[in-house]
Formats: sequence, structure tokens, C-alpha cells
Amino acid sequence: MNKKIFATIFILAFAISFAFADEFVPDFDAMKVLRCEFVETIYNQDGSEVSKSDLFRIYSLEEEYKRLYLRREPISDVSYYDADRIEFKHQSMTDDYISMSNIIINRQTGEYVSDSVINYDNQSFGTRTAKATGFCKALTFNA
Repeated sequence: MNKKIFATIFILAFAISFAFADEFVPDFDAMKVLRCEFVETIYNQDGSEVSKSDLFRIYSLEEEYKRLYLRREPISDVSYYDADRIEFKHQSMTDDYISMSNIIINRQTGEYVSDSVINYDNQSFGTRTAKATGFCKALTFNA
């Protein structure tokens, strides 16, 4: 008797999860897309410039739920999202460092600004900072 109850509960749980599986999948084709191009400058602890790089990021905006994605990866630490600007924190990791960035995208002017702290695995590099400025523009795709 217990095996039948367990089997019934298991089948119902599986059927319910299967029925609602597509409900929580974002529709990336319907989202606004921003391409942000910026120049990032990395500084040593003494303030001297280490490097300068031209970079870009592509963000997908889910306006209805005020969610933000870096390509298709959700960004969970969004502190402000409205028609005027988007503010969020983004952490990135490589084999050599962990970077934590505070990013602001001004949606009215297209301005992109970020401040980052970079912690390297190799202690000889220490902790460095980075600043980036640039512009974002909306991308349109022909379907």
C-alpha cells in the first residue's frame, strides 16, 4: 500500500513539474537588447595605470519583470531598474582573479559607468581597481 501511495505522489510531482517547465523560461527573443561598449582602465594600489582595454557587453532586458541578463546569464544583484537607469553589481571569476563591479547604465543618455575591485590569486598582484566608461545602444534584429 505504501509503495502505491509513494508511486502516485512521485508521478504527480513529475507530471506537475513537467507541465509548468516552460512557464519560467525567459523569452529572450522578445527582450530589448543593449550593447555596451566601454574602455576599462585597471590601476595598481598606488594609483598607477596598469592597462587600458576596449570591451563590450551585451545585456538583455526583461522589462515586464525588471530583470537583467548578461547575454543569457541572469544578473541577480540589481539594486535599481527603471526607465531612467539600471544599477547592479556583477561578479566575474577567472582562474586568476575575482572581480566585483558596480555598474550604472543611464538609459536616457546611454552612458555606461563601472567601478571594480579585482582580487588576484597571486599575492604579488595584490588588489587592483578598475574604472570603465562608455556608451550603450539598443540593438535591433530583423526576424
